[in-house]
Amino acid sequence: MAEGGGIVGGILDDGEEQSSELESTSDSLIAADGFAAAITVSQSADDPSVANATKAFLEKQGQLLDVQVRHLEDEHPFRLAHLRHQSMEGKLRRIGQRFRIALQALTALVAILIGAGLLVMVHDAFHSQSVVIESFDAPAALANRGLTGKVVATGVLDALQKLREATRSTSKALNVQSAWSTDVKIEVPETGLSIGDINRLLHQRFGHDLHIEGGLVQTEQGGLALTVRGDGISPHTFSGPAADLDKLTTQAAEYLYGQSQPFQFVHYLNGIGRSQDALAFLPGAFARASDDDERAEFANEWGDAFANLNQPLPAMEKYRMAMALEPRFWKSWGNLVGILPGAEGEEAAWREGRAMLQAVQSTPKKDRPDVRLLYNPAQITWDLPLVLASNQAEAEQNSGTGASTTIAGPGLADSYALMHDPAQAARYMAASDPEDASTRAEALLLKAYAALDRGDAAAAVPPLQAFWTAWQADSRLQFSYYDNPCLLGLAYGLVGRTSDAEEVFTRMGSSRSRCWAYRGDALEHAGDLAAAERVWAEGLKVVPDLPWIYLRRGLSEQHRGDLKDAEADLATASAKAPHWADPLKAWGDVLLSEGRNADALVKFNEALKYAPAWTALHQARDSLARNQS
Repeated sequence: MAEGGGIVGGILDDGEEQSSELESTSDSLIAADGFAAAITVSQSADDPSVANATKAFLEKQGQLLDVQVRHLEDEHPFRLAHLRHQSMEGKLRRIGQRFRIALQALTALVAILIGAGLLVMVHDAFHSQSVVIESFDAPAALANRGLTGKVVATGVLDALQKLREATRSTSKALNVQSAWSTDVKIEVPETGLSIGDINRLLHQRFGHDLHIEGGLVQTEQGGLALTVRGDGISPHTFSGPAADLDKLTTQAAEYLYGQSQPFQFVHYLNGIGRSQDALAFLPGAFARASDDDERAEFANEWGDAFANLNQPLPAMEKYRMAMALEPRFWKSWGNLVGILPGAEGEEAAWREGRAMLQAVQSTPKKDRPDVRLLYNPAQITWDLPLVLASNQAEAEQNSGTGASTTIAGPGLADSYALMHDPAQAARYMAASDPEDASTRAEALLLKAYAALDRGDAAAAVPPLQAFWTAWQADSRLQFSYYDNPCLLGLAYGLVGRTSDAEEVFTRMGSSRSRCWAYRGDALEHAGDLAAAERVWAEGLKVVPDLPWIYLRRGLSEQHRGDLKDAEADLATASAKAPHWADPLKAWGDVLLSEGRNADALVKFNEALKYAPAWTALHQARDSLARNQS
């Protein structure tokens, strides 16, 4: 049988062998008959008796061969059946072998998956940094009232989760979980352990988890006392009436949050306006910091707390401390620029902002700060596209909310409004939290912007008065909108309320360039151009590098027909704020009045780079372009 014929081949080959055997027997019989005949013929000539005997012998042999052939023919079907049975057994054995191999492969695959799962669990254990809340102790008397240890622990867990979710920060926070949250009930043979048990054991042995436990008891006065403690966290007890369990769990969660994640906690306090609490917490947190990097972060938060309370001088000191601890600490540098208008004046802020932006440009790209940290230097230099990009990056980084002490929506709306894009401003206001103080304040400003743009100063007064009232009562608004009340002084001046305008300008102080610019506008509108010129000149001595006075004086000169001086002032304003569209458009208007149409078209096109949705600018450019063609 040929090798590799298989089961079917074996059956066919065995049949062929049987056929060959029968054919061989028949051939032997034919050969014997021929041989007998040959001998008979040969011997008959000499001895007939020998011939007869030989013939008889050969005939008997032929008969025996006939019997053998019949026997083989009768046996042939049985031998074929036997061979087929043997082949089937072989086939079944081979199927069984394949099944065993597949089962072994499946077992090996399951073992590999289990091993991979264990490796993942070990890896997670080594890198785990979670706050794990164990089930608390509670006496049976309280348990009968539904206050079991698990219920109390779950309350603390929920409070911690709320604190973490309310913290707008780019720094990674520890995970918060309950001790039973990973309890997967798959029993491991011969150990009685579940997968959850193994996972917890691995985390306890190799992880960096913070385990929290505690207990709830009833005081002698019938109130409740909740005690919490943890790894490296000293026990602390919070007491109160029985009805104040939610308050106690919140206090306990804040204590645990502050002790386990002090930076996150102080950022949370600053973010929700509890800056006084942040100031009380920060000295201890700063003293416990492990290195200068942590101290720099705490110093920056310290500065934020003072800034939120509109205390610019101590805020400035803390930001400078952070920068001393960590050179080129971009976050604190940007915050310093933001606080300097109130601490040392806008001119100092402008110079610091320019220095920071130049430092960013000279720094390798991989070491540059995120664009969201450039908001303050962009704002003080009136780089509105950069202000917008910074606000957009801030919103994207933090799911639309912003990680600073104010939400991002109002800032985005304000940027678009100053770039003369009211549709986008309205879009972001619609998506902003209506209950937030910044949202309410910005909504008032947008109404005023629109009224002033259409020349209706009287309509701008009511929303600006409401903004002024809110601004004086909220230190965070004072920090975020440090010069916007100057608009109220302008509106008062344009409707003839000169004394009210002077009161606002006096209240705002002498360091804000927009107030100097608008005060001159108000005096000119009152008919005292000489006083306006004196105010603008005096303002430029205080803030020579800010663009506002040059812009407003240039517009005044343009309206009075003094085109040469207007061009000089507007060119200076544009040089001070090269990415601000307003000076460029005004400069183009002056050039157009001088008949320098080609130069005016260049300024209009340049302005459109920085205010692409400004309707009046498009109309001026398109009209000029048609005339040029």
